[in-house]
Amino acid sequence: MSADTFHALHHVTVPDWLRQQAQTHRSRLALSAPSHRGYRDRLGYAQLVERMHAMARGLHGRGLRRGDRLALLLPNTAAREGVLTALGCWQLGAAVSPLNQRSTDDELRHALALLEPAMAVVCDAEDTRRIEALGLAPERILRLDGPPDSSCAWPEPEGAPAGALPADCPASPHDLSCLLFTSGTTARAKAVMHTHRSQLHTGLAMGGAIGLTCDDAYQGSWPLHTSSVLNLGCMSAWVHGAAVVLEEDTLDNAGRLRLIASEACTVYHSVPAPLHFMIDEFERGRYDVRGVRRIAYGGAAMPVEIIQRYQRLWPHADQVQVWGMTETGPAGTALPPWMLPRQAGAIGLPQPGCAIRILAEDCGPGQLRDVPRGETGEIAFAGPSASSGYFRNAAATAETFVDGWVLTGDLGWIDGEGVLHFVDRKKDIINRGGLKISSAAVEEALYRCAGVAEAAVIAVPHPKLGEDIGACVVPLPGTTLDTQALRAACAQILADNQVPRHWFVLRKLPRNGLGKVLKRELRAQVLAHQAPMA
Repeated sequence: MSADTFHALHHVTVPDWLRQQAQTHRSRLALSAPSHRGYRDRLGYAQLVERMHAMARGLHGRGLRRGDRLALLLPNTAAREGVLTALGCWQLGAAVSPLNQRSTDDELRHALALLEPAMAVVCDAEDTRRIEALGLAPERILRLDGPPDSSCAWPEPEGAPAGALPADCPASPHDLSCLLFTSGTTARAKAVMHTHRSQLHTGLAMGGAIGLTCDDAYQGSWPLHTSSVLNLGCMSAWVHGAAVVLEEDTLDNAGRLRLIASEACTVYHSVPAPLHFMIDEFERGRYDVRGVRRIAYGGAAMPVEIIQRYQRLWPHADQVQVWGMTETGPAGTALPPWMLPRQAGAIGLPQPGCAIRILAEDCGPGQLRDVPRGETGEIAFAGPSASSGYFRNAAATAETFVDGWVLTGDLGWIDGEGVLHFVDRKKDIINRGGLKISSAAVEEALYRCAGVAEAAVIAVPHPKLGEDIGACVVPLPGTTLDTQALRAACAQILADNQVPRHWFVLRKLPRNGLGKVLKRELRAQVLAHQAPMA
């Protein structure tokens, strides 16, 4: 990362940056994304800028103005339309907020009430009826399948007549550009605020850590409603002049592998769970992935055995572990290929332009204190990719954004090489009779047990100890798990107090769109409907 690029991103908007890239990489692929019309659109940088300008004119004609907020309620099968809508918003100085189609009505009602969007973009009449019932006026809803000449139609930018950009909506690098809802794995989702500046710096840091260049096609299994498409995927690619390749949410693992081949993907990015399933499919079929030079993963530590399987089966691809969260960009840390597999399980060194520290738990504003090197504390992040806080939630903002640092709620420690190690979410630490046990450490051991396809560890109530360890495991297809054998296997790996006492064999684990386990749902599910096995 050059100092010139770092400082240049302080003073431009996302549209400004894309226009600069289009001058250098005019015909180079910028975006490959599925359309709701059933085809895959492939746009060069110059074409992307043309669509962005047309989108801005179309949204302005529908009434969108600087400072407004637009809600996206689209699946990844309409990723093309979602990304182009976001670009039009940014050109106008408006903010976009992608929402999860799979959210409950109560969750969507909460999001819409918080956002008060000037308009929303949806797929069809069914989505329109749904959000109308949740309180959004019909004249504020644009449909992808609306009649082309109607006021409710999404303004298709392809083939739109040329014209001047709206003069009354100049965007600024400091403008609110994205409102991204947290994953809601442990609590009600909050809307994280990002600006043009923080989005671009996210791309600079994350793309730099992954090693993107203008010769790369960067594909990932990213849900549109998360920070992973607009902030991680698009910004990382576009800041570095690469192409971003977005997947349909209807793709199976075979489809992902075929898309890698057809789009000549060179870098693939996912959370561990899809990569686990994808390598299983790769072993069953015949897929050309020889062009992939790097695999990136984050969201959780990758099990060592999966790292080793990719090293064996994809020897042409090295690997990088990244860590971040919506509030940090999601920039954060990266474990470079040369540290794998020696440091497998760690989450790395600070990404370019990022700073990490480990804080004592009993400090507050004006009193932040680091723990000694090697000791566990709360991971704190600082950098220009960081969010400016939670939208219309001053209390939560004050609790998380303290003295220029983002208090992540994750526990970790830093070793003698300066490498960050993740311990657990603060809320996922199990307090067993006063002894603190990392659920992540127990999960790592479970993944090493024969027959286990998926694993998650939760706290279960205990009348004397307060909490005890509950292991939730999913068997490999065609496998029956013997919990006594699993307990014995864990005893060979873990300390006695870390071995699960309660076992739950499930068909699947509840996950969000990014593949993260929803532990709040998991606790409710197993404790309400399934008695633990001794």
